[in-house]
Amino acid sequence: MEFHVDKYVEEGLLLLSKLISYKTVLEEYNPKSDAPFGEENKHALKFILEYAKKDGFETLNDKNYAGHIEFGKGKEILGILAHLDVVPVDGQTWKTNPFVLNISEGKLFGRGAMDDKGPLVASYLAMKLLKDQGFTPKNKVRLIMGCDEESGSRCLAHYFKKNPVPDLGFSPDADFPLIYGEKAHMTYNFEGKLDNTEIITEFTCGTRYNVVPALASMKLSKNLKKEYLDFLEKNHYEGKVEKDTYYAYGKGSHAMVPQNGVNASFILFEFLNETAPSTLSEFFVKYLTFDPFGKKLGYDLYDEEMKELTSNVGLVHIKDGSILIGIDSRVPRKEHEDVMRDKIKEAAKTANLRANVLGFGGFHYVDPNSFLVTTLMGVYKEVTGDTTAEPMTIGGGTYAKFIENGVAYGPLMPGREDVCHIADEYMLLEDFKNAILIYAKAIYELTK
Repeated sequence: MEFHVDKYVEEGLLLLSKLISYKTVLEEYNPKSDAPFGEENKHALKFILEYAKKDGFETLNDKNYAGHIEFGKGKEILGILAHLDVVPVDGQTWKTNPFVLNISEGKLFGRGAMDDKGPLVASYLAMKLLKDQGFTPKNKVRLIMGCDEESGSRCLAHYFKKNPVPDLGFSPDADFPLIYGEKAHMTYNFEGKLDNTEIITEFTCGTRYNVVPALASMKLSKNLKKEYLDFLEKNHYEGKVEKDTYYAYGKGSHAMVPQNGVNASFILFEFLNETAPSTLSEFFVKYLTFDPFGKKLGYDLYDEEMKELTSNVGLVHIKDGSILIGIDSRVPRKEHEDVMRDKIKEAAKTANLRANVLGFGGFHYVDPNSFLVTTLMGVYKEVTGDTTAEPMTIGGGTYAKFIENGVAYGPLMPGREDVCHIADEYMLLEDFKNAILIYAKAIYELTK
């Protein structure tokens, strides 16, 4: 089998450019609509399915929740699970338009270039390369594409109600060489009311639980403009005061690695607790600020294989006296749930808040010695020449969890900068080409 990737690269860039142009950010979920995750997601899914159909693939659209592209006639299904939706760009400063593919210095810039439109296109081209050469897989090869991965994966939950779960597969939505284990995932809120001594009248920070927010703003009933500007200068933070609004600028990051970001809300609460302390600011500083591993809350849990727990304050919204603090934690083991519930309830009581757990689950594990893992690792090593890398576990949650025998496989190469969910997201052109080759060889080895 010949794997001539170069002839597909130009086509891939055109495809990626088109997909990036769709602003597939979830605004509102409406299950009664023919566009449950918004018109842009609907149109992006329709575009890629029509494109694949013209290339001779079998396609299916599941009510614009998700869809698939398929070839092969076997009884079993090899699933490749990717997503079309992206996280917002709110609060981020991009050098170029995030919804226009910009190719510069060997990098493909654009929202979704790495997470997950670039890998989706690479997977599609891998299938097309094999199909063009007349390869007949012993299994069906099915590229399944969802539209809600970043906000709960309701897309695939809907899709798999009527469509079979693949027998094995991978999700091109993480790191190489391979992810065989994903931590459990707890999302919870602290909720309550401001007391009469609080000077915050309004606070806005974050749009997603799974993003470290890079922008926060607040309004106060007391004029502390001079004190705030002095605080920023003294601590070398970035921010400003504009009219009656106080702004703080941090650094965005994916919630699975909150230590790579700077949470903008922390800057404002550290200032408040230093200058005009209140029950809420004391709670925030005591339990939340600048603590990506949950030490302050007392649940800094660790597992030798799954590694440390991480904790991200993704949302802080205060309006009309109501408080909402939304937290995303990646938890090493399922049995850690009870410890976490106890700890957050204890903390909430100290500030007359309620701890509301929205969900817990998502723990996923595949034997690292299985046929799937060893085969995919072999392909990675053959293509890259990297014989030292080992399969690993992560805090991120991918579509791989929908398949019992499924793993996350690329596209981020070892040692590369992780740019998911942040401004100026990009994928190296070299890595895009390698992803096509790796995925083509992987499909071939798993289905020959």
